[in-house]
Amino acid sequence: MKKLDIDFADRGVLYWLGRADVRLWSVGLVASGVLLLSWLEWSSMQGELNRLAQERTQLVSRQERQSSLKKPRPSAASGLTAEQIKAKNAVIRQLNQPWTELLETLESTQKGRVALLELRFDPVRNRVKGVAEAKNSIEMLRFITQMKAQPLLGKVELSLHQISQTDPNKPYRFEFSADWREEGVQP
Repeated sequence: MKKLDIDFADRGVLYWLGRADVRLWSVGLVASGVLLLSWLEWSSMQGELNRLAQERTQLVSRQERQSSLKKPRPSAASGLTAEQIKAKNAVIRQLNQPWTELLETLESTQKGRVALLELRFDPVRNRVKGVAEAKNSIEMLRFITQMKAQPLLGKVELSLHQISQTDPNKPYRFEFSADWREEGVQP
């Protein structure tokens, strides 16, 4: 009688591994080694890529800082003539004048019927010049007297006055000038 190979055991993975040939074991071992080496190489490359990305961002930020320090700041005066620079500086001086204090002083002076038409500040001489209209000569003189009483104004002068013939009310138009004193400076 012929020997029969009857095995009723569960034929799972262990069964097939036990019955595997040496060639199959060697192929599986080599494949596992290749996969392990590939994974190790991939993880080291990922680490290297992350390190290089950090170095790149550091270099870019360092270059931006250095370039911002080295860049010549654009000069507003570049390409301007001396005359244009002089005019620009004059405008800046005009804008930096004490307009608020000056207007408050003149508004507190304007108690009567006087209308300010024009106001100029001469920063070189620290002098205020203006044009105003009053209903009559009494209001005009009262305005000049009140200006003389202001602590921030000194040497107030009435330089020109005339009666406007074209206006039906015939107001007195007059020009005045006064020295501007800084706060706390006494004559």
